[in-house]
Amino acid sequence: MPLDLRPAAAIVLIIAAANLGATANAQAAPPNTSPRQAGCAISPARCGYPDATNTGVPAGTKLTVVKGDLSITKAGAVVDGKDIRGCVEVKAPNVTIRRSKVTCTGYYAIGSFVESYKGGGLLLEDVEVDCRNHNTTGVGSYGMAARRLNIHGCENGFDIDDTTTVADSYIHDLYEGATGHADGIQLAGGSNIRIIHNTIYAPGGTSAIISHPTNNSNVLVENNLLAGGAYTLYCPRDHSRDYRVIGNRFGRNFSLKSGAYGAWTDCRKAAVVQDNFWDNTLRPL
Repeated sequence: MPLDLRPAAAIVLIIAAANLGATANAQAAPPNTSPRQAGCAISPARCGYPDATNTGVPAGTKLTVVKGDLSITKAGAVVDGKDIRGCVEVKAPNVTIRRSKVTCTGYYAIGSFVESYKGGGLLLEDVEVDCRNHNTTGVGSYGMAARRLNIHGCENGFDIDDTTTVADSYIHDLYEGATGHADGIQLAGGSNIRIIHNTIYAPGGTSAIISHPTNNSNVLVENNLLAGGAYTLYCPRDHSRDYRVIGNRFGRNFSLKSGAYGAWTDCRKAAVVQDNFWDNTLRPL
């Protein structure tokens, strides 16, 4: 069945006109999530955080099935209202995928690499990614903005290198497997990265967010609800600039005490740390 790949003029202008990460950050302003309310990890939406009720494909959306892998090669293409039963590879600028579900067990469920094209990056909105409990990465790798995604059953939710914003998304039920190294978001070393107002749970995995030991710059981790992992948040050890961890909640809602070893590691050495607190007690870290 042919896909509806109409040019998205307004979205193209938004993404291509300026830095993608800064633009998405401005558009994805988080709700007023108040630190005065404890115990948000049990029911994130009650406190204004993302969960299954406010991410992914909106209720009532009619989806058209697309069987097999999808390669997008048309600049400005819009994929809307699809049930894609395969992996997606983006090979063109200014592509939008919205109100769709991607079910994939390959290497990347959705992969976009800006060196394969020139122009603006990928925009993902209201998308569900189901990796069906395989050693699959949900979304990679850079030059994109993602809002209101529901990612589950993957070894890694995101693999990020550069110029990416992840906002208002729910990453959960990661797949560890026999050889896995499950992380909600991996930062492979890069710059201009915004991780803002997400709920990321990594029970039994390595981390909610893990950073490359070196070579990160202009990274903001702000107003997220994080739990699980060995350490829930791995900051870079050294040689990183402008790495900020601000206003995040750390939950204890798994058998691990928000990380078997602690909420974070190396953050006070390599990051600007401000106003982070435990979800259940509201005590500062």
